[in-house]
Formats: sequence, structure tokens, C-alpha cells
Amino acid sequence: MDAETHSDPWVSILGQRWQPPQVDPELPHPVRMWDYMIGGKDHYASDRVAVDYLATLWPDIFLSARAAEAYAERAATWIADGQGLRQFLQLGCAIPLKTPLDGIVHDFVPEAPYVYVTDDPLTAAHARAVLMARARGPMHVELGEFRDAAPLLASARLRELLDFSQPVGVVLVGMLDYTFSAERVRRSLLDIMAALAPGSQVVILHHLEFPPDVGRAVMGAMGENPAQFTPRSEAEVAALFEGFEFVPPGLVRATEWKPDGRGPGHDLSERCDKLGGVLIKR
Repeated sequence: MDAETHSDPWVSILGQRWQPPQVDPELPHPVRMWDYMIGGKDHYASDRVAVDYLATLWPDIFLSARAAEAYAERAATWIADGQGLRQFLQLGCAIPLKTPLDGIVHDFVPEAPYVYVTDDPLTAAHARAVLMARARGPMHVELGEFRDAAPLLASARLRELLDFSQPVGVVLVGMLDYTFSAERVRRSLLDIMAALAPGSQVVILHHLEFPPDVGRAVMGAMGENPAQFTPRSEAEVAALFEGFEFVPPGLVRATEWKPDGRGPGHDLSERCDKLGGVLIKR
């Protein structure tokens, strides 16, 4: 059967067939490690061992993950509830399984298509296996290079799933700080904002740089860093969004963005090493 029909569940955005990879429970994987960090159940002993080792180098690793999770949930609630958005796109290397954002969105707009794009075949396979059974509305998991937004947004598959003449809610979680080059991040942001219709909103999350000693230890433990995890300073993060408009309260510590009791609160904001905010296209 021709891949362009997209009837095969293992067809990527670019129309190329691929086989779902075999899961090796003996090897830790970032998506399952993240699941462990946020208190989920979809992980193996190898993932727990890897995270527990990182926690000896980075004591706030669990706090950081749970602050990010709670922020993403609040931001997803915000863009789904009362903003007039009826279609959603999430770009990034991680797809949280404990509280998937498509489920939050579908609580408010059950008919809205929600499209995940990741570049990792194992993440895509795991998300499809877990999330398809839980989906409460139209949901798609696609394989594609999210770090180069222009060709991705112009792809036939994405245009088949979403109508870019209408506003889109975009979630950039595990994208901006998982790209080595700041210039590449900036270009992708410009391309995303240019492609979106007025009224679109874009959820931003970015990890801040570690203290020097912690940073050297953590980044050293990541070896070749295939996920391109790249923490940046507050000034470097702010520079990525020069000329863009954030909804109030702007770009702030993730714990400070519209707190509602979910996740770590204001008292832990100084230990929260992530910035969050929501851009709006006028």
C-alpha cells in the first residue's frame, strides 16, 4: 500500500515507512526516565537507576521535573480553555505519559486534533502504544525533525492534520532546550510564528543553566548528549524571544506562571531551574 495514503500507523510525517523499534528494558531511555521523575508508572528499573544516579549530581532533579510537568499542565489548560483554539501541535523530544497534554486539551475541546511530533522512534512508539488507548479525542503521534520548523510545518502530513489558516495552540516542551544551536532555535521560533495564524498561542519551556560544578557533572554524565540537552542562562533564553509578545505574566520561573496549586509552589521558585511563558500571535 502506498505510504502517501497514511493508512499505516507507522508512517512518518515525511511519508516514509519505519518499523517500531524494539524496547530494551536494560537500557535507560529519556522518556521513561522522565516518567519516573514525575511519578509515573511507565518505566523500568534501568530508568530508575539512571535517574537516581543523576540525582546524586543534581539534587533538585525531581523538583525540576515536577515543576515542569505542573507548568505544562497549567499552560495546556490555559490555551485550551477560553482562548478559542480548536487545534493543537506539540513539538519536542519528550511526550509525557503520566498526564498527557492531549487529555487536558480534550477535556475542554474534545473535537480538537492534537498532534505530537518527536524525532525519536522509541519515544513515538512508546507514546503510540500508551496514549492511543487513553485518547479522549483525535490524537496523532508523528515522527519528524522538530528542530527545523519550516519544512516540518510545510509537510503534507502536518497540513493534512492541521489547518494553518486558523489559530493553532503550539506546545514547545523538550524542544528549545534540546537544540544545541541558539541560532537554530531562534530560526525555528521565527518560522513557527510566521506560519501561525493570528490568535495562535505558543507554550514555551526552557531549562536554565546549572551552577558550574553541577553543570559539569550532569553534562559529563550525559556523554555524547544525543538529545542535545542545552541549558541556557536567563539572558540567553530571553534573547531567543526578542520581538515576541508573551501573555501575562510573561516569561517567568515555571512555578510562577499562573499557579493553581499543581506542582511546586512559590516557596520553591528559587530552586526551579526552568522558565515558562506563552507567546501570542497578533
